Amino acid sequence: MVLFFSLAGAGLVGLYLLRSPSVRATVFDPSGTFQYFVPLMVPMFAFMFERVEHVREANFFQHGVDYLVFALAVGRVVGNVPYISGHTLLLSYALLQSKSKLVRISAILVLAQTLFLKYFMWGDFVTSNVGIALGCTLALLVSLSRKHSRSAALRNIEKQN
Repeated sequence: MVLFFSLAGAGLVGLYLLRSPSVRATVFDPSGTFQYFVPLMVPMFAFMFERVEHVREANFFQHGVDYLVFALAVGRVVGNVPYISGHTLLLSYALLQSKSKLVRISAILVLAQTLFLKYFMWGDFVTSNVGIALGCTLALLVSLSRKHSRSAALRNIEKQN
């Protein structure tokens, strides 16, 4: 079901983008807006479904970092967030934080496409590398916070016994 909804979400984003004449004019261009944004929607929607499914398992810090990652990625598109690729940030974070094979496989495929475009088509090494570094760092911090909260919970249980 997650795959179906992720593909449907990507399809709806694609239809929305096709409303723009400039997007329609470059729909077959691999580095155009359509082919750059629509594939990202599959791992993004799948990752969001996974987070909603496991919402009670996450601690406050993880929720905050998840929101920060999405805010920076969206801010890169609609705002003026400089020096960070929202694609590589979101994909590297989802790749390291997800337990879902669907998220991991689709994130790897879209990350490969993104890095090809950024490195070889556009010559953009800064935003892509900063996005990956930040995504990996935030994923590491969330993992460490989860381990810390688990060990603290175990210590509290041992004290009670």
